[in-house]
Amino acid sequence: MRVKPTGLKLHSVGNEAFTYETPPEHIRLHTAMLAVAKARSGKSFLLTGILSQLKKAGCMDRILVISDTFDSNRKLMESLNIRASDVFSPSDPDVVQKIIDVIESERDDLLRYRTELERYKKLDKHFMNASVWDDYLTPELLSLYNPDTDEFEEPKHWLNGRRPVISVFCDDIQSSPIIANKAFRNLVIKRVHLGAFPDGSPPVGCSLFICIQNYTSQGSDGIPKSIRGNVNQVCIWRTGNKKELDLLMTELSGQIPKEKLIRAYNAVMDRDPDDKHACLVVDLNPKPHHPSPFRINYTDWLILDD
Repeated sequence: MRVKPTGLKLHSVGNEAFTYETPPEHIRLHTAMLAVAKARSGKSFLLTGILSQLKKAGCMDRILVISDTFDSNRKLMESLNIRASDVFSPSDPDVVQKIIDVIESERDDLLRYRTELERYKKLDKHFMNASVWDDYLTPELLSLYNPDTDEFEEPKHWLNGRRPVISVFCDDIQSSPIIANKAFRNLVIKRVHLGAFPDGSPPVGCSLFICIQNYTSQGSDGIPKSIRGNVNQVCIWRTGNKKELDLLMTELSGQIPKEKLIRAYNAVMDRDPDDKHACLVVDLNPKPHHPSPFRINYTDWLILDD
């Protein structure tokens, strides 16, 4: 075989898939993380723990929850500071559109702030000729006027003009209508592009953290293949379903050799055969400096011997 250079070079001209900074030890955002395990294995505990750590690190601003069991898990989710209006039912046929509406409203609010800030910076606060200002002052800009100080005040944004980092936490959605919802599949696939800006700058987007009991799709009992093929991390607990585990390893082997995945899984599960909460986290898109694509319970790297 011979290779002859053409002299051409291809350069990326679009937005990156991961546009939010996170601490060095954390995963990239935006992401789609899938937690697969039977009930009471620790799925919700792990994902809420990861979200809580991201929130403490200042790189998680708003978390939307899709769950019918939020109230019973309220104690577990206390550290996430979930707004009451940000909890949705997986049985709601309009749930995906409501999620998109939240993301787009954040985009619209940021656009409003940027527009007002640009106009505010051009204001001559000492030039108070009303006849000249009639065409320039919009109702939105007039809302910045403070009669007590007789001045226009700088517009405000709840994140001071920073794009909000939004996540959607799907908890206990097993056998719920959302699993078979085409709109939900599109949400996972198009998550990075939601809340786009007209100037082409990085969209608001969202990350998804999904808890499910079955990996494969059987009616509405598992994750459809179109979603499975678009995840960045998979959290795997101990399972006796060898067929499902083999399928999971086979599908992940497009990016990590299957033999290496199996070794990692066995290494985690063999550390303590009685540990029901042992979890292997597989990161298909680790940061360049991460020593391994594997973690144990997210908190420790698993580095396989060659």
